[in-house]
Amino acid sequence: MTPGGGVRGFAIARTAGRYFERVTTHEATFRLLAQLRSWFYAHLEPLNPARLRHFRSADLLNRLITDINSLDNLYLRVISPSLIALVTGLLVSLFLGWIAPSLGVMLFVALLVSGLLIPMLGHKLGAATGREMVGHTSALRQRTLSYVQGMMELHVYSALELQQQELNQAQQALLQAQLRMSLVSGMVAALMTLAAGLTTLLALVIGINLVTEGVLSPAWLALVVFCVLASFESVASLPLAYQYLGKTRAAAESLQEVTQQRSDIHFPDTAVVISNPGEIQLDQVGFAYDDTPVLRDVSLQVSPGEKVALVGHTGSGKSSIINLLSRFWLYQQGRILLGGVEVESYPEQQLREQMAVLSQPVQLFAGSVRSNLQLADPQASDEQMLALLDQLGLTEMLGNDGLNREVGESGNRLSGGQRKRLGIARAMLKDAPILILDEPTEGLDNATAVQVMQSVFGYRPGQTLLIITHHLQGLDRYDQVIRLDQGRRLD
Repeated sequence: MTPGGGVRGFAIARTAGRYFERVTTHEATFRLLAQLRSWFYAHLEPLNPARLRHFRSADLLNRLITDINSLDNLYLRVISPSLIALVTGLLVSLFLGWIAPSLGVMLFVALLVSGLLIPMLGHKLGAATGREMVGHTSALRQRTLSYVQGMMELHVYSALELQQQELNQAQQALLQAQLRMSLVSGMVAALMTLAAGLTTLLALVIGINLVTEGVLSPAWLALVVFCVLASFESVASLPLAYQYLGKTRAAAESLQEVTQQRSDIHFPDTAVVISNPGEIQLDQVGFAYDDTPVLRDVSLQVSPGEKVALVGHTGSGKSSIINLLSRFWLYQQGRILLGGVEVESYPEQQLREQMAVLSQPVQLFAGSVRSNLQLADPQASDEQMLALLDQLGLTEMLGNDGLNREVGESGNRLSGGQRKRLGIARAMLKDAPILILDEPTEGLDNATAVQVMQSVFGYRPGQTLLIITHHLQGLDRYDQVIRLDQGRRLD
């Protein structure tokens, strides 16, 4: 009765142990992945555009999702199974050694060889292919995202077929890498099955000899065979785990490439005393992207409450002034002051409080109209938001949902004009001394553009207003019109 009871007891313990192992390891893995995503974003968010310009958005998305998901292989399939295999192998070998020392030594050697040599072989064969899979996955995601986002332009220029071919090529490259990895997986799995079979056969031979010699009773022989077979389950998953270890390392290196970046912009910790809120001053400012000059000796003075139009053709340096005021980039010459204080003296939070900015393109987030507007002012009431939307002609857009209307990812459920006006509403809602709007009427019809600008001028009369535009209509209503051409101010 003892061997039969032992087989059933070990079977029950194996089932229970596997259940609790899966629960605990998967729970730990999911928590770890969540922490890794937060850790990655915490390193990504402070980086200024100068550090991020070498990374495409699809590439960063791939690192945030796919590369971090690849790291679950390290704990869930490498560290945890390796420890379980070590503990299980020792315990089972000691148990069989208690039955017969020769069985214990044989099983320990077999598990040691199978748990080391076969995983090492899988790692060697799969390391390069795993790295290729990381690169091909990133390339495929980038091409797919570019294809989807640029579908309208690709269709207009009859380039859809060409992009589809490139997308298929990227997909085929990934499939080929996956096929090579699958072949390696099949080979190491076959080797592990062969090792388990040979070990079981050898245990059966040793057991039969022991039974013949009278050292082992026949009933215990079945227990020995089942025990050897079950023990190989602890090492069966190791070859596949170590085979993908190269992919895991490549994913980790991909993440570290971003997290090791450091921002060029450093903010002090001490708050400044602002003597003249709403004032903007540029004094002989020079700025270049790498070796390409963008602003050359630009000076301007904007008093609090003034309405200023910054005019110039595309590429004249208008939007670069926003980037410098926001300290997204460092200028190389001159001085920039906000409220009578140099921008370098502001702590980041205090600097952000000085201005509300509508940039190009307008960035909306998946969620409701309310959640997008409350980014500017979390305390804003529904009545305040509805009144502002009514001024901008957006009440009809809300339909029956009101402020709960979902805008979709990047505002894809809204028209271009609606996205633009919702972005303007968000900028206007922020109670800041300075409001900066980059091309606020671009893409709007004349009547809507007039309505929008009337709302902008009348919403906060004492607010400094800086409008960046290349349109020349309606400039007579501004206190100043500053013209830029090729990075220079035209007086």
